[in-house]
Amino acid sequence: MVGSRAYDFMYRVWAPWDSVGVRSELKTVLDRRLVSARTHPRAIDLGCGTGANVVHLAGLGFDAHGVDFSSVALDKARARAAETRVTCTFVLGDLTAETIPGVEGAFDLLLDFGTLDDLRGGARQRMALTIERLARPGSVLIEWCFYGAANQLPLMSFTGPSRLTGSIEPGELEAMFGESWDIDELRSDPEHRVACFVLSHH
Repeated sequence: MVGSRAYDFMYRVWAPWDSVGVRSELKTVLDRRLVSARTHPRAIDLGCGTGANVVHLAGLGFDAHGVDFSSVALDKARARAAETRVTCTFVLGDLTAETIPGVEGAFDLLLDFGTLDDLRGGARQRMALTIERLARPGSVLIEWCFYGAANQLPLMSFTGPSRLTGSIEPGELEAMFGESWDIDELRSDPEHRVACFVLSHH
């Protein structure tokens, strides 16, 4: 996993994923009315970056929160919220820690767009435990990740995952979340080795 200082540098110079804006997968879930601000008011983006998803959710009426370990990203997120004139909560925190000061209670909608797959070994499992702590029965998790068996990934790649960057392997989400969550595939792009899943806490 790349450290927070490297991410601070990328957010100052160029973070390629930052130009995506509000994720289409989030819009799909909202369009399908799997969650709504009316019935599911609390939302959190885990690894929120510059806050596009959080600000979008706040604009729809969600009590929207974002956590990231890059202070540079969070400064940009707060500026985005101020410019859009919405109220959000942004917290500098470690998603692998046992607690995240400033993040309290359970959330109805949880987002992870490429954070869990960026972690390795015990850190990945600790973030899974964080997700479990922040959820409750009825919660929905949108999990977007690089997806593929490690032994089938190239050593290096500039267009998708590699053995250096890591990925979620088939069966890994079931091993981490299968006891408490129902897991459905929202979309899959095998060519680029990415997938998005919607998990419902039971």
